[in-house]
Amino acid sequence: MTGPVGILLRTILLGVVTGSVYALASTGLVLTYKASGVLNFGYGAVAMFTAFVHWQLAAGWGLPVWLSAMIVVLVVAPLLGLLLDTHLFSRIQSQPMVIAVIATVGLTVLLQGIVFLVWGAESHRVPSMFPRAAVPLPGGAAIGADQVAIFVVAAGAAGLLAAMFRFTRLGVSFRAVVDNRPVAGLMGIDTGRVSGVAWALGTSFAALTGILLTPETLLDPNFLPFLVISNVLGAAIVGYLRSLPLAYAGGLLVGILQSIIIQYGRPQGFLVNLKDAVPFLIVVGAVLAAPKALRLAGLGASFVVRTREVAGAASPRARAPVATAVFGGLALVPLLAAGSPSWVISVTRGMVMGIVFLSLVILTGYSGQISLGHTAFMGISAFTAAHLAADLGVPVGIAAVAGALAAVPAGAAIGAIAVRLHGLFLALMTLGLAYVAQTMFFDNTSISRGLSGFPLPRPPGTSGDRPFFYIVLLALAAAALLASNLRTGRTGRVLAAMRDSETASRALGINVFKYKVVIFALSALMAGAGAILASMQTGTIGQRDFYPFLSLFLVTIAVVGGIFHVGGAIVSGMLFGLYPQVFGNVEIMGRLQYLLFGMGATLALARNPEGLFGELRRAGVALLAATARRRRPRAGPVPVAGGRE
Repeated sequence: MTGPVGILLRTILLGVVTGSVYALASTGLVLTYKASGVLNFGYGAVAMFTAFVHWQLAAGWGLPVWLSAMIVVLVVAPLLGLLLDTHLFSRIQSQPMVIAVIATVGLTVLLQGIVFLVWGAESHRVPSMFPRAAVPLPGGAAIGADQVAIFVVAAGAAGLLAAMFRFTRLGVSFRAVVDNRPVAGLMGIDTGRVSGVAWALGTSFAALTGILLTPETLLDPNFLPFLVISNVLGAAIVGYLRSLPLAYAGGLLVGILQSIIIQYGRPQGFLVNLKDAVPFLIVVGAVLAAPKALRLAGLGASFVVRTREVAGAASPRARAPVATAVFGGLALVPLLAAGSPSWVISVTRGMVMGIVFLSLVILTGYSGQISLGHTAFMGISAFTAAHLAADLGVPVGIAAVAGALAAVPAGAAIGAIAVRLHGLFLALMTLGLAYVAQTMFFDNTSISRGLSGFPLPRPPGTSGDRPFFYIVLLALAAAALLASNLRTGRTGRVLAAMRDSETASRALGINVFKYKVVIFALSALMAGAGAILASMQTGTIGQRDFYPFLSLFLVTIAVVGGIFHVGGAIVSGMLFGLYPQVFGNVEIMGRLQYLLFGMGATLALARNPEGLFGELRRAGVALLAATARRRRPRAGPVPVAGGRE
């Protein structure tokens, strides 16, 4: 009979085992961040991809499990890390923070696309390298021998890294670059070489993390990347992405807390949800408690947008005809596609998402505030509207307006907090709050009604696809007009000044607090309105419709389309809505969807931060210039003295 002491001891040890794997991964994440200045949100996807390679070698081709693990950790992973450093991360180090963040999110989509293409989306059981015999503990409890071995391997890898830092010349160079990269470069240290080695080591740690975790959690390409990165971020933030020992301690802390909650929490209820939220509760708490120098510096983040501007900004006279042509063309879609309702539905979906992407344009593109938590605003609005309509009998139209307004206080609260935070810390805090909102509220069946979904009907008279199409078109036009006027007016100039330098803005007497609260509240209102319209189109709201990491993919698509322009939001929406319609019957394009979006958010984005809209705008300007040259009359003969030519 296992006693309370034995249960507690086993619980803590199991937490230490899992935590040691998170600690190893967080060490690799911090190492690459400090060496290159890029926080890799795709770290979990790297662990997933290398784990699939390990599964292929061991389960598919019959190699011994230990040999397969060594090949992946010591050969495949370092080569992948060097490839990523030379072709992606070294190119985005000087880009705005949002570009660096989204490029790493795009890496997640890219690696998932490769896995879906090669191995499919099914889960796989990965063989363990270690025996599963029981090891007795005091108090009558027992722990698996494989758990003990996992702890030994994870702790041993971290110990080898510490020894390299302490006793080798390369380790001294590492410490110099980690402490101060610019000064290390002035001292003659090859920071590029150090960065490459750091990415090789960090990717090896990610591979080892995946190999150690997947025998227990299954190898699931949809689940594993986010399991790893969520727990690793919570661990790494304990040391504020600077201290490797504190990052390791943070991993142990996350593992122990989760193990205790699993053991002593009820099978269903508050504590079970709290277990999933632990890493992001740590993120939010640590970010808000960060020293002022770190909070205001945003860990060195900058959002000075350096994009290739076309010859002269688009004039107001050019914007009006283009906008008229775009919205006029959209208005004709139901007439041109009268015999194909699927096209009307797809364009409607694209316009709805265009409203959501506009909320990101005004927040991130205009003011430089990086939010990775927009799904929280979307969920608040959609569930509020649904409860008002279904439970209180409020007319659907009024419920929709009230639901959109319900996100405003949440946005304003985040804006008030954003005064204390900059850059990367703000991004992590908003992602953490979105995850807390999902696990603590949206997963609550009294709010979301579980997996069965929550009905949200359309307003009376718009139950058909065509009437609803025009309602969405009007909403998109209003949101686009608001965003355009916001940029060209005084508020837009103030936001641009804040984006470039908040310190200089304060010196000019600008009330930064007021404008941050206003822009976050307005962005939340737009995102909430888009979420309500999206739920009305499908007729229901699902428990997982607003999963936190969806925010990362939304920002990724917004950046690919062009997050600095109103037109970029519309391009992003059409990209989101029309891709399944255009390529739905082409099997290979469906399988390549993740791969193409991932490439757009990594390789293409590293070369062109303005996204697809920037390319379209440049092409349009070049076409107009060429047309103007053809129409320009040629100069006649120049008369010479005497009247002869």
